[in-house]
Amino acid sequence: MATLKGVIMLFVHRPTCIKRLLIIEDDPLTAFDNEHTLKHSGYEIVATVDSGEAAVPIIAAEPIDALVLDLGLAGHMTGREVARLARDRGIAVLLVTGQCPEDAADIAVACLGKPHSPSALIAALRAVETMTCKNQAPRKVNGLQTYWRPAAA
Repeated sequence: MATLKGVIMLFVHRPTCIKRLLIIEDDPLTAFDNEHTLKHSGYEIVATVDSGEAAVPIIAAEPIDALVLDLGLAGHMTGREVARLARDRGIAVLLVTGQCPEDAADIAVACLGKPHSPSALIAALRAVETMTCKNQAPRKVNGLQTYWRPAAA
């Protein structure tokens, strides 16, 4: 952060191809923190919901670039089911969960372990952007597992 004659200037990362996010998190405080962090980092939050059942109609009706998805959700639908649905629609999935599952590479682009800092969440989404928008390997982010597979040229 820099100041110029009493004016605070924030150097905010401008999202590239990932701009519109759906946050799916069953813990209200974590959901609020994630939404606040991501909004202030230049992302548009389409919605924040706590269950797969609430996410499905939004995924069907709204253009979404990426999900920020916890695996443990309210309701009967699992986070894995939501991730597969999103993946099949070409939506990037960032899992944000306590323990990254062994099959994470099958359902997500990356997995960020909890607890994490706001800066780690932003860095994780930048890594997802690097992989999905630029087809490049991302920089290493503490607590983030990535499952980048280069697309055929």
